[in-house]
Amino acid sequence: YAQLLITPEGSYFFSDGRYREQADKEVRGCAVRIFVGSTWLEIFAEEISDHGWKTLGIEAAHLNVSTFEEIKKLPSGKGSVDWRPTVSWVEELRVCKDESEKETLRRSSQVVDRVFAALIQELEEGVSEREILRKMMNLLWEEGATGPSFDPIVLFGARSSLPHGKPGDARLNEGDWVLLDFGAVVDGYCSDCTRTFVFGDPDNLQRERHALVHEAQRAGIAAARAGVAGKDADAASRRVLEEAGLAEAFMHGLGHGVGLEIYEAPRLASSSKDVLKSGAVVTVEPGIYIPGWGGIRIEDAVVVGNGDPEPLTFCNHSICPL
Repeated sequence: YAQLLITPEGSYFFSDGRYREQADKEVRGCAVRIFVGSTWLEIFAEEISDHGWKTLGIEAAHLNVSTFEEIKKLPSGKGSVDWRPTVSWVEELRVCKDESEKETLRRSSQVVDRVFAALIQELEEGVSEREILRKMMNLLWEEGATGPSFDPIVLFGARSSLPHGKPGDARLNEGDWVLLDFGAVVDGYCSDCTRTFVFGDPDNLQRERHALVHEAQRAGIAAARAGVAGKDADAASRRVLEEAGLAEAFMHGLGHGVGLEIYEAPRLASSSKDVLKSGAVVTVEPGIYIPGWGGIRIEDAVVVGNGDPEPLTFCNHSICPL
């Protein structure tokens, strides 16, 4: 829990007494301001008064209304401050990953590959979604993650039609869909991967639709190059499913950026105004969701470049990985 103020003269890191020792060890290049028995707003006000800053930007997407109203009341040494909400300034700086960041994202993705390979060996008839979730969490820690990058999704059978369903007590049966959507955090960086497959022998319709989603993913990955609009990458993938009569079953965007957060810029969606840049890391995750029958989503993160994107996850895409 902390706030960061960046000025032309220097940067200031605000946090409370619980993080004093951690801040002393980890924060570099900033003046650390620790508050005990007060609030960060009070310490913040002191800095504003001391320096007389007149115009300050603030990250609008990371602030609730009540806190913003309190901030606007803070005086400077010579009157009130002109607070200017900013949108995506920091996020835009984080879009293009440097080589160190890419390597960390590779390691985070490798954890997912190892966990997936081990996890599918735990699948057996009668096991519940919650039981597989528990094993997944244990495997993530055993493989070196500090935790999952988001709440993992484990869904069996027709419940796989829930795009962001919560694992429950449903038990695995022969012929069921298995949808696993999870990621790891390694050195602060997030990975993200989804696989959908059949436990046992898939029928012809399952094979056909799984192949279509995989084809749609390959089309999206091929389009994810520097200079391509996010909406055009989405369209390339979506076209495959539209031509198969499954347009309405694909009900979300194609993907999003990943990095320090699981959801970052750029967006790959029909409404996106983003243009992909070399060095961006994005997910490509088409899916179809049919209530009562099930859902299929296949997701990988890739590094965008001028040529073919670099995939970060390599776990089995097959409808029958067991």
